[in-house]
Amino acid sequence: MNTVITVSREFCSGGAVIAKKVANHFKIPYYDREMIDKTAEILRLSQKEVQKRDEHPVSFWDISGFPYEEIAYAADPSLMLPVGTQIAEAQFGMIKKYAREGACVIVGRCADYVLKDYKNVVNVFIHADMDYRIKRAVRLYDVSEQKARSMIKHIDKIRASYYENYTQGVWGDKSHYQLVINSGEAGIDLAADKIIEYVEKIGK
Repeated sequence: MNTVITVSREFCSGGAVIAKKVANHFKIPYYDREMIDKTAEILRLSQKEVQKRDEHPVSFWDISGFPYEEIAYAADPSLMLPVGTQIAEAQFGMIKKYAREGACVIVGRCADYVLKDYKNVVNVFIHADMDYRIKRAVRLYDVSEQKARSMIKHIDKIRASYYENYTQGVWGDKSHYQLVINSGEAGIDLAADKIIEYVEKIGK
């Protein structure tokens, strides 16, 4: 098998857990939070700085150049790229490198778009209804239902803006994906099984 599986996900839909299960099944590399550490290393930024901007659209302060003082030694100042853009570009480069190296699972970060010209890619979008995600957020983050709802809406908005910022496409548009799975209905295990079954069937 030489399939690269990209997994986009609504916040608290269980997308990362599902993606990890798929990677474990096929015994292939799984890339998500690891990219934060690698990006920090490449750009010589702190992990905290990268995490703050990870999967975030370029902000006003990025464009204005305000953060440049923080990254004076992180990248060539002559490039004049906002720090958020530098982080995104570094991660897009990593995604292509991982795809060239062989089968893997990549979570988020516009991977479906970045790899749009690659033939051996299966793109998946995981979503769920709000009630399911609220219950999951309450359990995972120990917050009230009201806070959970607010978190979900906020992070979904950020992810959608990030995707639009770098792809000019619509995050969650079904035409971008071979599989769109409602994890609230299917459950985590069955959602992972559906991806596994699809990948095994097409045999890329």
